[in-house]
Amino acid sequence: MQLRWLFIFLMLFASLAQAKTVKQDVMIDAFDPGIKLFVRSKMAEGQSRFTDDNIVLFVHGATFSSTPDFDLPYKDYSWADWMVDKGYVVYMFDKRNYGFSSREKAMDEPAANNRPVTRSYLAIRDLGAVIEHIRQKHKVNKVTLIGWSWGAMTAGYYSSLNSEKVHKLVMYAPAYSFAQHTNLGAGSNSQNKRKPNEFNYALGAYRLGSKAGNDARWDGEIPVADKNSYREEGVRDAFALEALKTDPTSETRSPPSLRAPNGVLEDSFMQATGRGLWNASSIYVPTLVIAGEFDTWSFPEDREGLMRDLTNALVKKQVVIKNATHFVLFEKPRFEFFGEIANFLKAQP
Repeated sequence: MQLRWLFIFLMLFASLAQAKTVKQDVMIDAFDPGIKLFVRSKMAEGQSRFTDDNIVLFVHGATFSSTPDFDLPYKDYSWADWMVDKGYVVYMFDKRNYGFSSREKAMDEPAANNRPVTRSYLAIRDLGAVIEHIRQKHKVNKVTLIGWSWGAMTAGYYSSLNSEKVHKLVMYAPAYSFAQHTNLGAGSNSQNKRKPNEFNYALGAYRLGSKAGNDARWDGEIPVADKNSYREEGVRDAFALEALKTDPTSETRSPPSLRAPNGVLEDSFMQATGRGLWNASSIYVPTLVIAGEFDTWSFPEDREGLMRDLTNALVKKQVVIKNATHFVLFEKPRFEFFGEIANFLKAQP
């Protein structure tokens, strides 16, 4: 009995002793005049050690901004908090026209009035501005990048040009060079059916993302009837609620929906039809390519192409998480997924 109470006391003490997580939200200047970028940092209270190998920057994807992706305030689903508990200093940011960062005039006009905004070459300028902010603030040379979906592609694009500023690269669910990509390339809505080699510019500057649309996409990737066998009931709704909060106009539409720039669709169409924006052979840092087994943004052929082209990466590794989708970070194998990435970050090159 005494041993039991001692165990309980030690567990309570350990819980109390766990460092408090400190969150800071700031707006910084982008490289381009008039653009402000939302940046969130999270770290243990009293954190004073900042090195090339303990700072992680998350890079969001095509539709949703950084905070619902990486810092979901639902139970234990904040990946950022999980990383802080492992000793990391964590950053995330919103690319221009996403979330809490600056939105240009085209985002407030009818989508059809303008061509796609937030092309990849501009997204990596924003990524570069945040990296410079972190480097100067903490007096470090390098930052580890973890990109999800299009975030994996922009993190890879940036790293191919600036490997000297990247410690390690994690590409979670990347598309790359699969020429038969059914969701991004020929045959998809991104193709101009009258001029098959051309992007469908009728899609305009941005598209609308609703809860129903994301639910359908997520459910469609889960290859069994019981969707809750892959994810906990409630997390899908929690994610949608937080995502909609990042667009101040979402409640002005019925049903509520957020605006997502279409630059990613134009660039992904080019990438998926043999017109690559960058090449992974120019990446010189340890790189992990990881995805869920049933991901339909990132096909096995995309990841095999990356592994083929990562000829100069100091280390390259590919991992597939079984019984998981594009949204594995919110699914039941998420701690296996987090663990694979943490192990890669800890490993010596």
